[in-house]
Amino acid sequence: MSLFRMPFMVIAAVLSMLLPSAVSANGGPLYDPADAYGLLRLDENSNISLIREKVTYTIQNDFSDDRDAEVSVRYELKSKNDYIKTVAVLFLTPVKEQLSVTDGTRNIATSPVSRDLPNNWYGQQKDTVTDPVSGHELPLASRGKGEIQAEGTQFSLTFEPGESKEILIQYKERGGMYDKGVVNTIFSHLYFLTPAEFWEGEPQVELEVFLSKPGSRLHSSLPINRMNDHAYRATFSQLPDEEWYFSYTYPKRLLYPTNVEKDHNLLILATTLMLTAFVASITLHFRNIWIFILGAIGIMTFTFYFISKMGGYPFNDIFVGLTDIAVGSLLVWCFIKLRKRME
Repeated sequence: MSLFRMPFMVIAAVLSMLLPSAVSANGGPLYDPADAYGLLRLDENSNISLIREKVTYTIQNDFSDDRDAEVSVRYELKSKNDYIKTVAVLFLTPVKEQLSVTDGTRNIATSPVSRDLPNNWYGQQKDTVTDPVSGHELPLASRGKGEIQAEGTQFSLTFEPGESKEILIQYKERGGMYDKGVVNTIFSHLYFLTPAEFWEGEPQVELEVFLSKPGSRLHSSLPINRMNDHAYRATFSQLPDEEWYFSYTYPKRLLYPTNVEKDHNLLILATTLMLTAFVASITLHFRNIWIFILGAIGIMTFTFYFISKMGGYPFNDIFVGLTDIAVGSLLVWCFIKLRKRME
Protein backbone atom coordinates (compact mmCIF):
# COMPACT_ATOMS: atom_id res chain seq x y z
CA MET A 1 0.00 0.00 0.00
CA SER A 2 1.43 3.41 -0.98
CA LEU A 3 2.23 6.09 1.59
CA PHE A 4 -0.78 8.25 0.64
CA ARG A 5 -3.40 5.60 -0.10
CA MET A 6 -4.15 5.00 3.58
CA PRO A 7 -4.59 8.73 4.39
CA PHE A 8 -7.24 8.96 1.69
CA MET A 9 -9.12 6.05 3.25
CA VAL A 10 -8.94 7.60 6.71
CA ILE A 11 -10.16 10.97 5.48
CA ALA A 12 -13.00 9.27 3.58
CA ALA A 13 -14.11 7.66 6.84
CA VAL A 14 -13.97 11.04 8.57
CA LEU A 15 -16.01 12.68 5.81
CA SER A 16 -18.72 10.04 6.22
CA MET A 17 -19.26 11.30 9.78
CA LEU A 18 -20.47 14.59 8.36
CA LEU A 19 -23.71 12.99 7.18
CA PRO A 20 -25.50 13.44 10.54
CA SER A 21 -25.00 17.19 10.26
CA ALA A 22 -28.38 17.48 8.58
CA VAL A 23 -30.21 15.67 11.37
CA SER A 24 -32.44 17.66 13.72
CA ALA A 25 -32.20 16.49 17.34
CA ASN A 26 -34.76 17.10 20.06
CA GLY A 27 -32.43 18.80 22.50
CA GLY A 28 -33.98 22.23 21.95
CA PRO A 29 -35.31 24.59 19.30
CA LEU A 30 -32.92 24.63 16.37
CA TYR A 31 -34.89 27.11 14.35
CA ASP A 32 -37.70 29.58 14.64
CA PRO A 33 -39.07 31.51 11.67
CA ALA A 34 -38.88 35.27 11.57
CA ASP A 35 -42.34 36.55 12.44
CA ALA A 36 -43.69 39.29 10.21
CA TYR A 37 -44.53 42.87 11.12
CA GLY A 38 -46.00 45.75 9.15
CA LEU A 39 -48.64 48.43 8.92
CA LEU A 40 -52.00 47.55 7.38
CA ARG A 41 -54.48 50.30 6.58
CA LEU A 42 -57.97 48.85 6.74
CA ASP A 43 -59.77 51.82 5.12
CA GLU A 44 -59.20 51.55 1.37
CA ASN A 45 -60.73 54.96 0.59
CA SER A 46 -58.90 57.14 3.07
CA ASN A 47 -57.32 59.44 0.44
CA ILE A 48 -54.29 59.77 2.73
CA SER A 49 -50.76 59.74 1.33
CA LEU A 50 -47.75 58.02 2.83
CA ILE A 51 -44.90 60.48 2.27
CA ARG A 52 -42.10 58.72 4.12
CA GLU A 53 -41.53 55.43 5.96
CA LYS A 54 -38.43 54.75 8.05
CA VAL A 55 -37.84 51.36 9.70
CA THR A 56 -34.97 50.91 12.17
CA TYR A 57 -33.88 47.66 13.83
CA THR A 58 -31.47 47.96 16.75
CA ILE A 59 -29.91 44.83 18.25
CA GLN A 60 -28.56 45.83 21.65
CA ASN A 61 -25.94 44.32 23.94
CA ASP A 62 -28.19 44.30 26.99
CA PHE A 63 -30.49 41.70 25.45
CA SER A 64 -29.89 38.09 26.37
CA ASP A 65 -30.44 36.88 22.81
CA ASP A 66 -28.88 38.24 19.62
CA ARG A 67 -32.20 37.91 17.82
CA ASP A 68 -33.98 40.41 20.08
CA ALA A 69 -34.39 43.86 18.57
CA GLU A 70 -35.80 47.24 19.40
CA VAL A 71 -37.77 48.43 16.39
CA SER A 72 -38.92 51.94 15.57
CA VAL A 73 -41.10 52.74 12.58
CA ARG A 74 -41.78 56.32 11.49
CA TYR A 75 -44.60 57.19 9.10
CA GLU A 76 -45.11 60.63 7.61
CA LEU A 77 -48.72 60.83 6.45
CA LYS A 78 -50.71 63.59 4.76
CA SER A 79 -54.48 63.85 4.31
CA LYS A 80 -55.68 64.86 0.86
CA ASN A 81 -59.26 65.29 2.08
CA ASP A 82 -61.02 68.62 2.54
CA TYR A 83 -62.88 67.24 5.57
CA ILE A 84 -62.01 65.53 8.84
CA LYS A 85 -61.12 61.91 8.21
CA THR A 86 -60.59 59.05 10.71
CA VAL A 87 -58.88 55.85 9.56
CA ALA A 88 -58.46 52.53 11.38
CA VAL A 89 -55.00 50.98 11.29
CA LEU A 90 -53.77 47.50 12.19
CA PHE A 91 -50.09 47.00 12.94
CA LEU A 92 -49.19 43.35 12.44
CA THR A 93 -47.58 41.78 15.53
CA PRO A 94 -48.12 38.01 15.33
CA VAL A 95 -47.65 37.32 19.05
CA LYS A 96 -49.65 40.36 20.19
CA GLU A 97 -46.59 42.12 21.51
CA GLN A 98 -46.86 45.43 23.30
CA LEU A 99 -46.10 48.46 21.21
CA SER A 100 -46.42 52.20 21.63
CA VAL A 101 -47.81 54.62 19.07
CA THR A 102 -47.23 58.36 19.29
CA ASP A 103 -48.31 61.32 17.23
CA GLY A 104 -45.63 63.88 18.01
CA THR A 105 -45.69 64.05 21.80
CA ARG A 106 -49.20 62.59 22.11
CA ASN A 107 -49.70 58.90 22.89
CA ILE A 108 -52.30 57.19 20.75
CA ALA A 109 -54.63 54.66 22.37
CA THR A 110 -54.18 51.12 21.07
CA SER A 111 -56.03 47.85 21.52
CA PRO A 112 -55.17 44.20 20.75
CA VAL A 113 -57.04 42.71 17.83
CA SER A 114 -57.33 39.46 15.91
CA ARG A 115 -59.07 39.41 12.56
CA ASP A 116 -58.87 38.10 9.03
CA LEU A 117 -56.44 39.72 6.64
CA PRO A 118 -57.88 42.09 4.02
CA ASN A 119 -59.05 40.24 0.92
CA ASN A 120 -56.77 42.26 -1.35
CA TRP A 121 -53.56 41.45 0.48
CA TYR A 122 -51.88 38.14 1.29
CA GLY A 123 -48.90 37.54 3.53
CA GLN A 124 -46.89 34.43 4.27
CA GLN A 125 -43.87 33.62 6.38
CA LYS A 126 -40.61 32.96 4.60
CA ASP A 127 -39.94 29.21 4.34
CA THR A 128 -36.16 29.51 4.03
CA VAL A 129 -33.37 31.30 5.85
CA THR A 130 -30.44 32.84 4.00
CA ASP A 131 -26.88 32.16 5.13
CA PRO A 132 -25.34 35.68 5.17
CA VAL A 133 -21.83 34.29 4.52
CA SER A 134 -22.46 32.13 1.43
CA GLY A 135 -25.85 33.48 0.35
CA HIS A 136 -27.29 29.95 0.25
CA GLU A 137 -30.96 29.40 1.05
CA LEU A 138 -31.48 26.89 3.88
CA PRO A 139 -34.92 25.25 4.21
CA LEU A 140 -37.06 25.50 7.30
CA ALA A 141 -38.98 22.44 8.45
CA SER A 142 -42.78 22.41 8.34
CA ARG A 143 -43.15 23.90 11.81
CA GLY A 144 -41.22 26.92 10.58
CA LYS A 145 -43.75 27.72 7.88
CA GLY A 146 -47.26 29.07 7.83
CA GLU A 147 -49.59 31.79 6.75
CA ILE A 148 -49.49 35.12 8.51
CA GLN A 149 -52.24 35.74 11.04
CA ALA A 150 -53.36 39.37 11.36
CA GLU A 151 -52.99 39.58 15.10
CA GLY A 152 -51.60 42.66 16.66
CA THR A 153 -52.51 46.18 17.65
CA GLN A 154 -55.22 48.41 16.26
CA PHE A 155 -55.44 52.18 16.55
CA SER A 156 -57.19 55.10 14.90
CA LEU A 157 -55.81 58.25 13.31
CA THR A 158 -57.88 61.40 12.81
CA PHE A 159 -56.78 63.97 10.23
CA GLU A 160 -57.94 67.53 9.82
CA PRO A 161 -58.35 68.68 6.19
CA GLY A 162 -54.91 68.65 4.53
CA GLU A 163 -53.19 67.76 7.83
CA SER A 164 -49.79 66.02 7.98
CA LYS A 165 -48.80 63.67 10.78
CA GLU A 166 -45.61 61.91 11.80
CA ILE A 167 -46.45 58.68 13.57
CA LEU A 168 -43.86 56.74 15.58
CA ILE A 169 -44.39 53.06 16.40
CA GLN A 170 -41.98 51.35 18.79
CA TYR A 171 -41.83 47.76 19.99
CA LYS A 172 -39.47 44.95 20.94
CA GLU A 173 -39.30 42.02 18.59
CA ARG A 174 -37.95 38.49 18.90
CA GLY A 175 -36.64 37.55 15.47
CA GLY A 176 -36.05 34.20 13.84
CA MET A 177 -33.20 31.90 14.83
CA TYR A 178 -31.55 29.11 12.81
CA ASP A 179 -28.93 26.83 14.31
CA LYS A 180 -29.39 23.67 12.27
CA GLY A 181 -26.45 22.63 10.11
CA VAL A 182 -24.62 25.95 10.39
CA VAL A 183 -21.35 26.81 12.11
CA ASN A 184 -22.59 30.14 13.51
CA THR A 185 -26.21 30.74 14.48
CA ILE A 186 -28.20 32.81 11.97
CA PHE A 187 -30.76 35.37 13.15
CA SER A 188 -33.45 36.89 10.94
CA HIS A 189 -36.26 39.42 10.78
CA LEU A 190 -39.14 39.95 8.35
CA TYR A 191 -40.94 43.25 7.84
CA PHE A 192 -43.89 43.75 5.51
CA LEU A 193 -43.44 46.76 3.26
CA THR A 194 -46.00 46.00 0.55
CA PRO A 195 -49.13 46.80 2.63
CA ALA A 196 -48.04 50.43 2.43
CA GLU A 197 -49.06 50.38 -1.24
CA PHE A 198 -52.66 50.81 -0.07
CA TRP A 199 -51.81 54.35 0.98
CA GLU A 200 -51.79 57.05 -1.67
CA GLY A 201 -48.57 58.24 -3.36
CA GLU A 202 -45.03 56.89 -3.68
CA PRO A 203 -43.23 57.20 -0.34
CA GLN A 204 -39.55 57.53 0.36
CA VAL A 205 -38.51 54.40 2.25
CA GLU A 206 -35.52 54.20 4.60
CA LEU A 207 -34.31 50.97 6.19
CA GLU A 208 -31.69 50.74 8.94
CA VAL A 209 -30.10 47.93 10.94
CA PHE A 210 -27.78 48.47 13.89
CA LEU A 211 -26.14 45.26 15.10
CA SER A 212 -24.67 44.78 18.56
CA LYS A 213 -21.23 43.42 17.66
CA PRO A 214 -18.52 44.21 15.12
CA GLY A 215 -17.53 41.72 12.46
CA SER A 216 -21.10 40.91 11.46
CA ARG A 217 -22.31 39.57 8.12
CA LEU A 218 -25.77 40.58 6.93
CA HIS A 219 -27.89 39.48 4.00
CA SER A 220 -30.83 41.62 2.93
CA SER A 221 -33.54 40.81 0.40
CA LEU A 222 -33.36 44.47 -0.62
CA PRO A 223 -30.12 46.26 -1.55
CA ILE A 224 -28.54 47.72 1.57
CA ASN A 225 -25.24 49.50 2.23
CA ARG A 226 -22.82 48.65 5.00
CA MET A 227 -22.01 51.90 6.80
CA ASN A 228 -19.56 50.45 9.36
CA ASP A 229 -19.04 47.32 11.48
CA HIS A 230 -22.39 47.82 13.18
CA ALA A 231 -24.68 49.73 10.81
CA TYR A 232 -26.48 49.06 7.52
CA ARG A 233 -28.71 51.51 5.66
CA ALA A 234 -30.83 51.66 2.51
CA THR A 235 -32.91 54.44 0.93
CA PHE A 236 -35.52 54.01 -1.82
CA SER A 237 -37.31 56.74 -3.73
CA GLN A 238 -40.42 54.59 -3.99
CA LEU A 239 -41.96 51.65 -2.17
CA PRO A 240 -40.18 48.35 -2.95
CA ASP A 241 -42.40 45.69 -4.51
CA GLU A 242 -41.30 42.97 -2.07
CA GLU A 243 -41.09 42.45 1.67
CA TRP A 244 -37.92 43.21 3.60
CA TYR A 245 -36.20 40.15 4.97
CA PHE A 246 -32.72 40.23 6.47
CA SER A 247 -30.56 37.69 8.23
CA TYR A 248 -27.28 38.13 10.03
CA THR A 249 -24.60 36.24 11.90
CA TYR A 250 -21.33 36.91 13.67
CA PRO A 251 -18.83 34.65 11.87
CA LYS A 252 -16.21 32.84 13.94
CA ARG A 253 -13.82 30.05 13.00
CA LEU A 254 -14.62 30.25 9.30
CA LEU A 255 -11.78 29.81 6.82
CA TYR A 256 -13.92 29.58 3.70
CA PRO A 257 -16.83 31.79 2.56
CA THR A 258 -19.60 29.56 3.85
CA ASN A 259 -21.35 29.18 7.18
CA VAL A 260 -23.01 25.90 6.17
CA GLU A 261 -21.62 23.32 8.56
CA LYS A 262 -21.28 20.41 6.15
CA ASP A 263 -19.73 22.48 3.35
CA HIS A 264 -17.28 24.18 5.68
CA ASN A 265 -16.19 20.98 7.42
CA LEU A 266 -15.71 19.18 4.11
CA LEU A 267 -13.45 21.99 2.90
CA ILE A 268 -11.47 21.98 6.14
CA LEU A 269 -10.93 18.20 6.04
CA ALA A 270 -9.94 18.37 2.38
CA THR A 271 -7.44 21.07 3.31
CA THR A 272 -6.18 18.87 6.16
CA LEU A 273 -5.59 16.06 3.67
CA MET A 274 -3.70 18.31 1.28
CA LEU A 275 -1.58 19.78 4.08
CA THR A 276 -0.73 16.28 5.33
CA ALA A 277 0.31 15.16 1.85
CA PHE A 278 2.36 18.32 1.35
CA VAL A 279 4.18 18.07 4.69
CA ALA A 280 4.86 14.35 4.10
CA SER A 281 6.34 15.12 0.68
CA ILE A 282 8.59 17.86 2.09
CA THR A 283 9.68 15.52 4.88
CA LEU A 284 10.70 12.84 2.38
CA HIS A 285 12.44 15.37 0.18
CA PHE A 286 14.63 16.75 2.99
CA ARG A 287 14.67 13.44 4.89
CA ASN A 288 14.05 15.23 8.18
CA ILE A 289 11.30 13.74 10.36
CA TRP A 290 11.12 16.91 12.47
CA ILE A 291 9.51 18.68 9.53
CA PHE A 292 6.59 16.29 9.75
CA ILE A 293 6.40 16.48 13.57
CA LEU A 294 6.15 20.27 13.50
CA GLY A 295 3.78 20.14 10.54
CA ALA A 296 1.55 17.60 12.31
CA ILE A 297 1.27 19.89 15.34
CA GLY A 298 0.16 22.71 13.04
CA ILE A 299 -2.32 20.47 11.21
CA MET A 300 -3.90 19.27 14.46
CA THR A 301 -4.15 22.86 15.71
CA PHE A 302 -5.73 23.83 12.39
CA THR A 303 -8.30 21.02 12.71
CA PHE A 304 -9.09 21.76 16.37
CA TYR A 305 -9.73 25.42 15.58
CA PHE A 306 -11.78 25.22 12.40
CA ILE A 307 -13.87 22.12 13.08
CA SER A 308 -15.82 23.14 16.17
CA LYS A 309 -19.30 22.00 15.20
CA MET A 310 -20.54 18.80 13.61
CA GLY A 311 -23.92 17.11 13.79
CA GLY A 312 -25.57 19.52 16.21
CA TYR A 313 -26.76 18.90 19.76
CA PRO A 314 -26.41 16.32 21.28
CA PHE A 315 -24.00 14.81 18.74
CA ASN A 316 -21.62 17.75 18.40
CA ASP A 317 -18.99 16.78 20.99
CA ILE A 318 -19.08 13.15 19.85
CA PHE A 319 -18.52 13.84 16.14
CA VAL A 320 -16.01 16.62 16.70
CA GLY A 321 -14.06 14.33 19.05
CA LEU A 322 -14.15 11.44 16.57
CA THR A 323 -12.94 13.77 13.83
CA ASP A 324 -10.00 14.91 15.95
CA ILE A 325 -9.15 11.29 16.77
CA ALA A 326 -9.34 10.30 13.09
CA VAL A 327 -7.09 13.17 11.98
CA GLY A 328 -4.66 12.43 14.82
CA SER A 329 -4.59 8.75 13.86
CA LEU A 330 -3.91 9.72 10.27
CA LEU A 331 -0.94 11.83 11.32
CA VAL A 332 0.47 9.11 13.57
CA TRP A 333 0.10 6.56 10.78
CA CYS A 334 1.92 8.87 8.36
CA PHE A 335 4.65 9.47 10.91
CA ILE A 336 5.24 5.71 11.29
CA LYS A 337 5.31 5.17 7.51
CA LEU A 338 7.68 8.07 7.01
CA ARG A 339 10.08 6.77 9.67
CA LYS A 340 10.19 3.38 7.98
CA ARG A 341 10.64 4.95 4.53
CA MET A 342 13.55 7.06 5.76
CA GLU A 343 15.41 4.25 7.57
